[in-house]
Amino acid sequence: MSCSPFISVCVFLFACIAPLTAQKQQIIKAPKAIVVISFDQMRGDYPERFSRLWGEKGFKKIMNNGLYSPLCYFNHVSNVTCPGHAVLLTGSYPSQTGIVSNDFFDSPSGCTCYCTEDKSSPVKSNTAIGRSPKLLSQTTLGDELRLLSPKSKGISLALKDRAAILMAGKSKSNSVCWFDWKSKSFTTSSFYQQPRWLKKVNAAFPYSAYAGKKWTTSIHDSLAYQDSISVEGNFPGGDKQFPHDLGYPHEEHYTEALMSSPYSISYLFDAVKYAMQQEKIGKDSFTDIVSIGVSTTDLIGHLFGPDSREVQELYVHADSILGTFIDHLDNTIGRNNYIMVITSDHGVAPIPEYITTFGKVPVDAGRIQEKPFLQKVESEMKKRIGMQKEGSWITYFEPPSLFLNDTMVRSSGYQLSAVIDTVCSILSSIQGIAYAVPTAMIQQGRLPAGWNKELLTMFQNDIHPDRTGEVMFMVKPYWLFGPKPANHGTAYEYDRYVPLMFFGGGIEPGQIMGTTDPADIMPTLASILNISISNRHGKKLELYKSTELKK
Repeated sequence: MSCSPFISVCVFLFACIAPLTAQKQQIIKAPKAIVVISFDQMRGDYPERFSRLWGEKGFKKIMNNGLYSPLCYFNHVSNVTCPGHAVLLTGSYPSQTGIVSNDFFDSPSGCTCYCTEDKSSPVKSNTAIGRSPKLLSQTTLGDELRLLSPKSKGISLALKDRAAILMAGKSKSNSVCWFDWKSKSFTTSSFYQQPRWLKKVNAAFPYSAYAGKKWTTSIHDSLAYQDSISVEGNFPGGDKQFPHDLGYPHEEHYTEALMSSPYSISYLFDAVKYAMQQEKIGKDSFTDIVSIGVSTTDLIGHLFGPDSREVQELYVHADSILGTFIDHLDNTIGRNNYIMVITSDHGVAPIPEYITTFGKVPVDAGRIQEKPFLQKVESEMKKRIGMQKEGSWITYFEPPSLFLNDTMVRSSGYQLSAVIDTVCSILSSIQGIAYAVPTAMIQQGRLPAGWNKELLTMFQNDIHPDRTGEVMFMVKPYWLFGPKPANHGTAYEYDRYVPLMFFGGGIEPGQIMGTTDPADIMPTLASILNISISNRHGKKLELYKSTELKK
């Protein structure tokens, strides 16, 4: 099913992976290490689009020598960073994880929360804020593994705290680190045991090492997308056109420029390799888990959009860095002793102004600014229902849901259902909004007009009773909220579509026929590790072809 128009991607399915049976089954030895890499905002068509630009040692090596799913889609609406990363190693959607968005309103506490916020767990290098998996209500693969195998080690490093924390989970003994913009270094919080190597890794790889660097082009102009499109954003401290200067640490834009350049991917993987060496990952008989969150791809994707030369160039660098990392794993752990997973937390929509200006076919696309949008809702509510009290009808707004003000509802003299219906009617009349429906209707499994069961399920997977408002809504295809040139966060294919690749550990080359789901990663890896799990949205995938047992 396709929820919206989407640029078609030609995919050739070379192999169907046969299911394991009791009579024909390969006995799988648990790997010494599992490495899960999330390239933030890597859309599922990028491997096909960029493969001609890649070498043979990175993504293409995995696609050619591993198991590749060319049709992998998230099965929820809130396709943004926090919910997406929470899905990857829990195998569960927001209805189970509680991570419904990057920021959300928690009704019982009355708190507007950031997804990894925890004031009781101050960040080591920035004690004004706290971070932990406190708001995550589902266990991760690492959590389950540590229960069965306390000697197994867990490392999770990312440029975003939410990626590192939500992939790692709740085990306090994990080494969970991320880049802190205040201290300009990798850090952790008091929730986790501070790695003994944290100070050493920051000393060995200072963020100032990239001072004065320039990000230049590497793709021949004949193969490259057009540079410097008017609707793109500007590189931090610079403009729209290559080369992009990082500047120097004393300059205000340096940190953002570094994080928005391929140098930050090198910076991250250098830290990962150092941490793995210090923790002796894969050096004993207990399976270790390494999670890596590459956030650079998201920062550049938002600024320049999926059809930019910057994104194209960035993935060429990412491919080279990944190839070097695969070589490192082969040399230090051994190809058959680890399993690598490549995926993403969400996709991305094209810049609306790009497709309306440069597209060959007319498309209804645009953007909605939050302040005028909410003013319109409040104004219309006042006209239709009136204002018995001073205040706002909307207490919290975070697509795809909206919370109503209980006090305003009670003072209006109207039934809650009538107020909700009125809000839905107003939202549906605003340009760029596809539909708005009562959350209760979705919870009850009733199909709104024009919906099918797949769309209903995606919305149901997003509903957490304490963190979802009374109304759920979504923009039209190719419409965005906010000022970022490119964005994501809908149930349309361009936001749900991500890569999924498995590599190493005796996995035979092939492609998975049919669709898969990033939620499948956790149950699949849990099965290999003989971990029994339940109550997950994902399903187990068969990574190994069946073989005859020797008599």
